[in-house]
Amino acid sequence: MNKSRTESSAYAALGASSAKAGVLNAIGEGSTSRYFASPVSDPAGDPNYAYFLHADGAGTKSIVAYLLYRETGDVGWFRSLATDSLVMNIDDVACAGGVSELVLSNTIGRNRNLIPDEAIAQIIQGYSDAAATLRDLGVEITLSGGETADVGDLVRTIIVDSTLSARVPKTALVDTYRVRAGDLIVGFSSTGQCCFESRPNSGIGSNGLSLARNTLLSPYHAEQYPEVSDPFLSRSVAYRGPYKVTDMIPALNMTVGEALLSPTRSYAPLIKKALGEFAGSIHSLIHCTGGGQTKIKRFGQRVRFEKDNLFPTPPIFSLIQSLGSIPWSEMYAVFNMGHRLEACVEAGVAPELISLASQFGIAAKVIGRVTSLDGENEVVISSPHGTFTY
Repeated sequence: MNKSRTESSAYAALGASSAKAGVLNAIGEGSTSRYFASPVSDPAGDPNYAYFLHADGAGTKSIVAYLLYRETGDVGWFRSLATDSLVMNIDDVACAGGVSELVLSNTIGRNRNLIPDEAIAQIIQGYSDAAATLRDLGVEITLSGGETADVGDLVRTIIVDSTLSARVPKTALVDTYRVRAGDLIVGFSSTGQCCFESRPNSGIGSNGLSLARNTLLSPYHAEQYPEVSDPFLSRSVAYRGPYKVTDMIPALNMTVGEALLSPTRSYAPLIKKALGEFAGSIHSLIHCTGGGQTKIKRFGQRVRFEKDNLFPTPPIFSLIQSLGSIPWSEMYAVFNMGHRLEACVEAGVAPELISLASQFGIAAKVIGRVTSLDGENEVVISSPHGTFTY
C-alpha cells in the first residue's frame, strides 16, 4: 500500500494548499500540535487560564455569493458568508475547549465598485443572526464590531474574515496528546438538516471551495465576470465545469450555487454539551477543515488513525470528483467528505456521544479507531473508492 500525498495537486494548480506545509514551515510549527487551536498566556495574568486569539474566514466561498448576486440581483446571497466566517473560528477554538467567554470581531475587505453597501449590510446582519442562533443553543458569543475597508486595488471582489478571542480554564483544554490506542473515532455528519438549520446542507463547509468552484462552474462565469478568476491561472484549470451557478442539479436537490454556498455547520453547541458531560473521556476534537480527512494526522503522538466506516460520499463531493477526474486520495485530503467534526474518545462513551448528537439532528457514528504506531502519525482511509495512507 503506497502512501498518498497529503497535498492535492489539483488544488495546488489553482494556487491553493490543503496541507499548508509551506505556511506551517514559515511559522515554525511542528509536525504535531497539542491543542487544535494555539493558546497563549492569559492577558489578565491568571495562571489558571489560557487565551485564544484565532483568525479565519469564509475564504473564496465569497466568490460564489458574488456570482449569485450578479446573476440574480439579490444581495441576500452575501448574508450566509458571516456564518462561514464565524463558524470557521468558533469551531476551531471549541475543539480546543473554548466554548465560553467568546468575543468576535469581523473584517471585510471589498472592491466598492463591485460590492454595494447593501451587501455589507447583509453580512453584518448575518453575523448578528448567527450569534443569536448560537446564544439560543447555549453558546454565548459577543460581537465587538469590526472593520470594513474599501481596498479595490487589493481585493477583486470581497473577503469576509473574523477574529475570535476566548479565555479558557486550563483544566478545560482538550489535550490531543491524550489520544491513545484503543480510542474510537466518532464522526459527526456535515450534511442533512440539523435542528438549527433552515434548509438541508450540502456539507461543503468552507474548505476546498477554489477546487469545487473551478471544477463545477463553467467558463461563462470567468468570461462574464473576469474579476472572479486569478489572471495568472491557466484556462485549463479555471472554471472548467459544465454548470452555471443557477443551474438546478437533481442529485443535489438544489442549485449548484446553493450547494456551494451552504452555510458551514457549527458543532459548537454539541461540543459544549459533550465537554460538559464527557470531558475526561474525550481525548481530541478535530474540525476537519484544511486537510479534510487528513487533518487529524497533526494531532496526538505516535498513533495511527484508521478510518474504515466513513459516511457515504455526499453528492456534492461525488460530482466534484467525477467532473474534475480528481483522484479519490486527493478528495479526502481536501474536503471533509461527509463529516467535518470527529472525536477520539474512550470506547464506552461513543454510544452516548452519538445519542447526544442526535438531539441536535446531527447524524453520528463510529468511523474508525486509533492504534499505536512507532513513528510519525498516520491516517489510513479505507473506503469504497480505495485504501489511502497519509
